[in-house]
Amino acid sequence: MKKQSKLIFTNARLMAVQAVYAHALTGGDYDALMSAFLMGKTGARVLKDLPAGGEQEIALTPGDADLFTRLVKYVAESEGDLEQSIRSGLSAHIDYKRLDLTFQCILKVALAEFFVNPDLDAPIIINEYVDMTHCFYENSEVKIANGLLNRFAKVMRGDNHA
Repeated sequence: MKKQSKLIFTNARLMAVQAVYAHALTGGDYDALMSAFLMGKTGARVLKDLPAGGEQEIALTPGDADLFTRLVKYVAESEGDLEQSIRSGLSAHIDYKRLDLTFQCILKVALAEFFVNPDLDAPIIINEYVDMTHCFYENSEVKIANGLLNRFAKVMRGDNHA
């Protein structure tokens, strides 16, 4: 049961990243996107690489609707501030505009979670989004995500153990 309950939160986070990504690509209304995701019309699917080559679409276990909604709404309301926080947290030689769009969306949702889940331990948030980043990218993005989220946790929460 514990693994199943963790999975619905992990999937809610991934769905939130998918919704923020869909908004970035289409400019679609966040409320309409959230509705489509919550009704299962879009999102909540991932592609799995097959050993013999090719990919297979896999449906995810439904994500926690409340967490998904809170994350997407926070990004919708605070997107400019989140982008500025990301820019400020990146090292001087990393240009936010050059980051892959998926990576930008992961970082936005990750930072949003610090605000929508203030009582959740920072290492849990960091691990969730670093693991997600690792599913999409190799070492450099994973290192950037880990460093940025740890710095943000320290500033946001004064957490020296993040």
